[in-house]
Amino acid sequence: MFPNSNNFLLTIALNCIQGYRFLEPFSIYLKKYFQSNPQLGARDRRNIRHLCYSWWRLGHAGKSLPINERMLVAFFLSYFENDKLSQRLLQEESLLNLINQSIQKKWNYVTNLYEGQFDQNDLFPLKENLEPSIAATDFILDGFTRRKLWIRVNKDDLQSVKDYFHSKEIQFVSSHHNELALQLADDYDVVKAMPYQKGWLEIQDYSSQEVGRLYSIRDGMSCLDACAASGGKSLQLLDRYKNIDLTVTDIRESILANLKLRFERNNIKNYLSIIVDWNNLEKNPALFKEQQFDVIIADVPCSGSGTWARTPEQKLSFNMEQLNKFSELQYHMVINLIPFLKKGGSLYYSTCSVYQKENTEVINKLISTSSLELIQSKMIIGINENADSMFVAELKRI
Repeated sequence: MFPNSNNFLLTIALNCIQGYRFLEPFSIYLKKYFQSNPQLGARDRRNIRHLCYSWWRLGHAGKSLPINERMLVAFFLSYFENDKLSQRLLQEESLLNLINQSIQKKWNYVTNLYEGQFDQNDLFPLKENLEPSIAATDFILDGFTRRKLWIRVNKDDLQSVKDYFHSKEIQFVSSHHNELALQLADDYDVVKAMPYQKGWLEIQDYSSQEVGRLYSIRDGMSCLDACAASGGKSLQLLDRYKNIDLTVTDIRESILANLKLRFERNNIKNYLSIIVDWNNLEKNPALFKEQQFDVIIADVPCSGSGTWARTPEQKLSFNMEQLNKFSELQYHMVINLIPFLKKGGSLYYSTCSVYQKENTEVINKLISTSSLELIQSKMIIGINENADSMFVAELKRI
């Protein structure tokens, strides 16, 4: 049985959780909490962060347990090192002997110990709506694993970045499938590193990079990144194709300001940036003066369910009504984009969702109601790469 202790780390972590109101990402809330409690040292902050995120990873499972005991179960499932922290919190030798075993073994132990109180269906909302290509059990239990930090290195700067990491003794792992994708420890502050400041690399998850590698574009083409956000996919595109006619749009002025800063750091000046609401074109009269593009990238707003291993707090507040709203929004946005795509041009639809209602169901509806035909689609499952999961489809206007 798990100890029902009153360790001060548990107390602080539970205070953070109980004070959170889902009005902002938990990472931002926690940062503000630490700023207002400067007496907490770096090690305490790191351990409290571990405990909080472990709690969120449980979703709605095990709610009948005392909160301290439930927190320790969550920690046991999410932590994989027999070290001072796990010894301090778990205490029991039987638990410590299992701490570095597979998540499946640890989950089996917990479900047997607390018969009927931990159900896999409570770990992830709307499990029945997952894409059929996803092995549900493996995917859901993988949510207990903390994600690593992935970076994308510009192709001309790869050796310089590796040399820098070697000189600073920064550990990294190269992807077997993409030499420009490097994995770092999730707590490495890459933004302060010289290669980032020089524009040699960008923070971009492995699966996101795989989406970008599927784009088939030639120099000289016109390209619209319709939901550009802070420009990650556009930067990847420009690293592959230097001479494209790029237009970026987003509904948020502030996010396009961030894009501008990233482009300046990469010394990119030749592009057009416009604030556009693709869900309501009536607000955008004479948009682009009827310009059409060879390629449109539509990385549409979504549930983000493929990234919930990084933001597990979002699992607790998501429901079917929200999923339906995202699906309707995604379809409507693409319909509005079609007139801006040349006949024979390609539209790349992508989400960081694992729900078929946002992915294959949207695509099926598009090809049955519009001038788009499906060329290929792919569910990129990030389990084996310690990465997010994403969906991408290539569509052609006929």
